[in-house]
Amino acid sequence: MPMISIAIGPVLLLWLMVARSPRARWTVASALAALIVLGGTLIERWPQARWEILLACLAPAVALVAKGRKRVRARLAGGLLTGWILVALVGSAAILWPRPFFPSTDTVLPLPDGLRVTVEPYDDSDCRSGSCTRRLTVAGRDGQPEADLYAEVRGHLAARGWGQGCRPVGWLLDRSTQCVGVSVRGLTVVIALSGNRDDLRDLTTPP
Repeated sequence: MPMISIAIGPVLLLWLMVARSPRARWTVASALAALIVLGGTLIERWPQARWEILLACLAPAVALVAKGRKRVRARLAGGLLTGWILVALVGSAAILWPRPFFPSTDTVLPLPDGLRVTVEPYDDSDCRSGSCTRRLTVAGRDGQPEADLYAEVRGHLAARGWGQGCRPVGWLLDRSTQCVGVSVRGLTVVIALSGNRDDLRDLTTPP
């Protein structure tokens, strides 16, 4: 809802202030408000498609304002309405540009009962040009062999949807991916989570 409100909310307020005809004022305002509610609801349901939903809501907002420009009090007001929508479109395009990121540990936690996990600190030094990585160190139960711990962690990740090692963050427009890797470090297992600017699904193997 906040993203849709930032993009379309100012258009709604401007329209209410400058619309000349009461009928047109409330007809267009109701339609813009409905777009905000609809877009926010859809984004909550399908967050991976948030940019597609945002652009799909901006398109009819543009059409509504373009159709109603003759019903505003001043030509400048119509320009402000159109200008804000253009700013929203350009801003969305800038945000849509893929960039590396730190994935949330919620994609792998909680671990099975009895396993102990330490989320290692991370900062900008853990980022390269196209990827950022954070690590979790997993210790097994007392006396659990490293090979058994490794296999259990891999099975847990597969059950959490990491069977292919990488998965997309977005839908069509956002091509960034988050990936997981597993390695043994002494008596522990390290889970590496990476947030990647590019689609790496064809370049990775299952964890």
